[in-house]
Amino acid sequence: MIRVVLEGHLHAYPVADVLRQFFGPVRSVGDRMLETCGGPDGEETTLVSSVASDGSTAFCVRTGFIPSEDAPSHPDPIVGIVDTASLKRELKRQMYRFLSQLTGVSFPWGSLTGIRPTLIAQECVTAAGGDTRAAAREMTDRYDVSREKACLAVETCLLESTLRQSVDPASFCVYVGIPFCPSRCSYCSFTLPECATKMNRAEAYVEALIQETRTVFQALEGPVSCLYVGGGTPTALDPALFDRMLTGVMHTLPLAAGAEITVEAGRPDTIDRIKLETMRALGVGRVCVNPQTMHDDTLRRIGRAHTVRQSVEAVHLAQASGIPVLNMDLIAGLPGETPDMFASSLEQVLDLKPGNVTVHTLSMKRKSALTGRLVREGRGEVGIGALHTSDPDLDAMHRTARVRLRESGMYPYYLYRQKDTVGGHENTGYAVPGAECVYNVCMMGDRHTVIGLGSGAMTKRVTGSRVERIPAVRDIEGFITRSGEMAERIIRGFEARPYGGTNANG
Repeated sequence: MIRVVLEGHLHAYPVADVLRQFFGPVRSVGDRMLETCGGPDGEETTLVSSVASDGSTAFCVRTGFIPSEDAPSHPDPIVGIVDTASLKRELKRQMYRFLSQLTGVSFPWGSLTGIRPTLIAQECVTAAGGDTRAAAREMTDRYDVSREKACLAVETCLLESTLRQSVDPASFCVYVGIPFCPSRCSYCSFTLPECATKMNRAEAYVEALIQETRTVFQALEGPVSCLYVGGGTPTALDPALFDRMLTGVMHTLPLAAGAEITVEAGRPDTIDRIKLETMRALGVGRVCVNPQTMHDDTLRRIGRAHTVRQSVEAVHLAQASGIPVLNMDLIAGLPGETPDMFASSLEQVLDLKPGNVTVHTLSMKRKSALTGRLVREGRGEVGIGALHTSDPDLDAMHRTARVRLRESGMYPYYLYRQKDTVGGHENTGYAVPGAECVYNVCMMGDRHTVIGLGSGAMTKRVTGSRVERIPAVRDIEGFITRSGEMAERIIRGFEARPYGGTNANG
């Protein structure tokens, strides 16, 4: 067990974030102590994270063993002087470096535990006067980010910045959530458990969604620059209801000329020619077909009710429909898959010539069926424990993806992380020039206002560096009965202060 005493500060969250990365669940003991379940060699070890002020704006931060005659001599304590703005990052940096020395374990993103490492990369680029090599070096030297990840983050942040500049800061991005799927994947906790059993409520849900859209955009002024219809699986709706949903939403929104419109048709077994014709007729410019793997055994193992052949057929249908951009998703680290299997999936996807490929890392979400099964079998630590060790196989998968996608003319344009990804890796979107998804950049970067419509959606109002979040009710029945209330919740969030645009495109 690792015990950390907080001395001179109450910033438990950033310290706990790093502890969790190494040892799993962390609990608070009062205001000034944190404890983990795991620790090096099963021993009990007590550390101190201390902050001392000199009476001005400078702080002395120290991380190490509590001084005593019995304290180990290695690692040495880590000490630094920082200002108020850098205090929390310094607490994390020191704790990460100390624990890495103590355990011999390191992670590809070092002390950066947040979901948006490209924001740090952008800060480093700005501080280095645009020198990208110096920026990557700063990420490695200061935050212990691996050289590969530092270069990836710097390259991606530059493309993100360029794409954000193309968006009218006075416009809205809109997310429309369709919380239905033909089945629930074993690794998924994003969609509701009822997503595959409430299809009889789909028509009522669609009508409530259209009404919410109408109410919100009768009140808000400003064009919509990006629309993303996701879920769930929007194409799980039958063709007539899918047409009703997409037509109702798009005819209600004040779409800007040339607005980017994306529809997730993630499950290949839900895609047909009629739905694709509906999308094309309404001006959808991007469609996502997400096989996740090109191995039938893995598909069965993870609970996806389609085959590799269906994935290929769905891609051919999408390309024949005339929709300009096709995205395909793969997941690195799926149960039972080796680096060679992942490389084979990637080659099969590249043979289909999508304009966009998004490479995700398996996330061991605690509410997923996969994690639940491991826990029931008494092997919970097999899954969750994988979060707290480096993984050479995953390193190889991501390296293969970077090399082959670049060789295919694609470049990384957006990147984000999730807390429970195996081996501490990331999710990265690659695209050929002109095929990027601007919505993804705006949504994940917290640099542009996003209106979230439907159950479980999140509205994010961005004004400068300030981000205000307005959540929607998660369950399907609750949304159907309370969609008017959800619309008013969004409207009130914008009435509190007049909306003058995002102004965060830098």
